[in-house]
Amino acid sequence: MHDRLEIKSVKLIAWDLDGTFWEGTLSEGEVTVPEGRARLLENLADCGIINSICSRNDFGKAKERLEDAGVWDLFVSPSISWEAKGPRLKQLLEDLALRPVNTLFIDDNPSNRGEAEYYVPGIQTAGPEAVEALASQVAGLDRSDPARTRLAHYKTMEKRNAAKAGTSSEQFLYDSDIRVSIHNDCLQHKERILELVNRTNQLNFTKTRISPEELESLLDNPGYECGYISSKDKFGDYGIIGFYALKDNILEHFAFSCRTMGQRIEQWVYAQLGFPRITVSGEVASGLNGNECPGWINQTQPAAPDTADSPETSPHCRVLLKGPCDLSHSLVYLKGSGVFDTELGYTTDKGKVVAAHNHSVHIEGLHEWSEEQKQEIAKDCIFVDPPMLTGRFFSGNYDLIVLSTSFESYYQTYRNKISGVKVAFAGVNLTNPKNWPGIIDGTIYNGGNAFSEEYLKGFSEKYEYIGITKPETYLEFLEKCLEWLPERTTLCLILGATRFIDERNIVRFRHERFNAAIKDFAKSHPRIRFIEVDDFIHDASDYLDGINHFSARVYYELAQAIAKTIHETTGQSVTTRQRGTVRFDSLILKARKRLTSVLKPGSTLYKPLKAVYDRLYKERR
Repeated sequence: MHDRLEIKSVKLIAWDLDGTFWEGTLSEGEVTVPEGRARLLENLADCGIINSICSRNDFGKAKERLEDAGVWDLFVSPSISWEAKGPRLKQLLEDLALRPVNTLFIDDNPSNRGEAEYYVPGIQTAGPEAVEALASQVAGLDRSDPARTRLAHYKTMEKRNAAKAGTSSEQFLYDSDIRVSIHNDCLQHKERILELVNRTNQLNFTKTRISPEELESLLDNPGYECGYISSKDKFGDYGIIGFYALKDNILEHFAFSCRTMGQRIEQWVYAQLGFPRITVSGEVASGLNGNECPGWINQTQPAAPDTADSPETSPHCRVLLKGPCDLSHSLVYLKGSGVFDTELGYTTDKGKVVAAHNHSVHIEGLHEWSEEQKQEIAKDCIFVDPPMLTGRFFSGNYDLIVLSTSFESYYQTYRNKISGVKVAFAGVNLTNPKNWPGIIDGTIYNGGNAFSEEYLKGFSEKYEYIGITKPETYLEFLEKCLEWLPERTTLCLILGATRFIDERNIVRFRHERFNAAIKDFAKSHPRIRFIEVDDFIHDASDYLDGINHFSARVYYELAQAIAKTIHETTGQSVTTRQRGTVRFDSLILKARKRLTSVLKPGSTLYKPLKAVYDRLYKERR
């Protein structure tokens, strides 16, 4: 066995087959599975260690032989082909969201082991001579997972990965029917919570380790709000995948299993908690931001039509929310009604801010650009995230599209000198060499993009600057949208703020021009509606760090206006959380915990007070 191998750190073992898992070479004749090999796999599964395969072989023949040995179902995501092993191992770890240091690759060929270490730095490797010692070490481990729930969870991931192939990431997430629940009976699951806090790394945002005694004390402390998170989707149940501990609106623990990597469950939970403060420790595989609530989680599916004679049910509609912070913050206050799809701004794992897909030139491009043009844009524009070039604006058959107009007043636009394709990006003119030093060093907004002088020069040679979108150009865009969208679709535009802003502010001036043009346009176009943010701004304190970011009350009232518009245009009732109730769940639960710490269950006041808290929580949900 590799002299640095520590079996307690291993979460995945990837097996070679010929000369390793079995004796002999399958392509040359019969092979023999050594006695005890099946039992070793079972023991590993009982300890929560997953087994996979990375072998050069014929898939069908290898599967048949492993089925004969009764072990095929003990492997997850087996990689059996004639391709090089290094890249396949790297892909295997990405698919299973596991780290190299927690992976052991067993292969009889030193060259294959070296290839694995080259492609997957940090992976542990060993030859077949180490299997006996491996079995001895495993025999001394606790059987922590006799029900093999971890194996079942990774089997579910295997099904997800197979279904995801060939589908856009966001569309796949919407199609997956992801259901997430937050629970507060943490003491009932303290062993699993302890494992999440102490063993997770990739999605452990605070990395604060804790002893069993410290955890129990924490869960008993009424000064903390604690909760664990479970999830499931149409592929299976992932069980308990997350935990948080919150005190004074600061997250002291915020940890999630890598089983659900890429689903953005951590961001959804962060939004449900009201975006509390958190100090992130070390590297984390996914970022958090204070303006996003993933729309693909906990969507309520429309009920199947009732063909029996029964009273008419409530109408069901489809609504797309498309825009930056004004819509993502408002979405937090809109209860899950089954009507919303979202295309909002986001930040990639590498820190790139992605929002320009909600600008008119990119929306128009969804209808007009060819696949070749999209590929050209992705190649030319490092500020373009490829998912920006897809969207459901024209293909979603929506009853209502709520679209923010604020980008039009401060995003710069550019045109390809040959094809005429237009793109947009926030900040100053990218083609002006005077701006380049600030864009490169970040003193001028660069959206987290790694601009260089060489890149900016090349971009300037191919694209010309055409400036901010003019109101008349935007009205032409609206005319095209009404022509291209289904006749059932109404467009509701969120107009930019102008109140209590210095008259010399250029963005305010642009908002005023846009707002006036849109309101006049709407008079003769009944499928155009608008909501004025100005209606919700009481004074200058309603602005946070600029003309496009507002206080929580403004977002709450904007959410109410969106709900009202949905009802007026479609007949669908959409409810909003009462102001402040983004945090209301936690306040109720904290009060209930304090109740149990002060009053004994047998006391006169205990039962009626607990009933009040339980009713409030139930009605809130």
